[in-house]
Amino acid sequence: MNDSPTILLDDARNAALPIIARSDKMGPLLRHMRATAQSDKPTLMLGASGSGRSFLGKRIHEMSPRKDKPLIEISCMEPLVSESLIAAAVRARGGTLLVTDLDRLDEHGQRELRCLLAKCSEWPRPPRLVTTALPELEVRAKRGLFMRSLYDQVAVLRHRIPSLRERFDDLPELCRLLLAEHSHTEDRAAPELLPEGLAALRKYAWPGNVRELSNILLQGLLWSSGPIDGEAITALLSADTTPDEVLLPIGTSLAEAQQALILATLHARSGNRQATARQLGITRRTLYQKLARYEQMGLYQASRRKPAPASGRHDRKRTETPV
Repeated sequence: MNDSPTILLDDARNAALPIIARSDKMGPLLRHMRATAQSDKPTLMLGASGSGRSFLGKRIHEMSPRKDKPLIEISCMEPLVSESLIAAAVRARGGTLLVTDLDRLDEHGQRELRCLLAKCSEWPRPPRLVTTALPELEVRAKRGLFMRSLYDQVAVLRHRIPSLRERFDDLPELCRLLLAEHSHTEDRAAPELLPEGLAALRKYAWPGNVRELSNILLQGLLWSSGPIDGEAITALLSADTTPDEVLLPIGTSLAEAQQALILATLHARSGNRQATARQLGITRRTLYQKLARYEQMGLYQASRRKPAPASGRHDRKRTETPV
């Protein structure tokens, strides 16, 4: 375990936004982020949904010499994002432009962003660019499914954010922090998380990462009449029933749709690959090959009991969760 302490960063929007960095994965990441913050080079934050990509992107701004300058955030899932990029960049002059969900940017938007970067390089006080994306973006760029020249421009500095299951050493402190945060926002006393409750949390795969953990602990705070034990955690986790449909937004690529369907079906079949292949009408060999590729992309972990259901549902507005 890394002995790095929890880092609390002052923020006008939220009195103390913390980075929990005691695990072997998060300790080095935080050190690298501190060094990155002193540079003006474009930075890409790669991580699964709910892992804290935009949260950590904002922390880079707040650790940088630009911290007193504007931090402007724009999501590539917003309508007409291509037309909004230039206005956002102008507002972020001298500060940081945070472009989230870069993997959702269509071909037109990719061209517009590339042109914008060229224009910004001529400004006397250009914004520093920080982007976030799913891990698969790197693979897509290598295969020509995302503009490679743009990827190389935005990924001069690159950070890979670990999933929650890769940083279980941070789990006790994350739980304490999240329960305290929810206690404050809900104006309720924070219940104690008993050791057996924490043990139950460790057994879960956490496909939704820290965001899902936050939601479960909020439910525990609101619905528990006393300390949160293992039985309560098990009940909360089992209440998250397996969906019987996969919702995909218009514009989802065929590769992404196929990935969502395969992982959701595997999740619904409790990880049974033979049953999954049979239901999908493909051979087991084909399924194994695709799962191996998803594992390389950080979208699937073969050792866990139930893989993450890769729903195509995306929330336009997300609640920021401490990491």
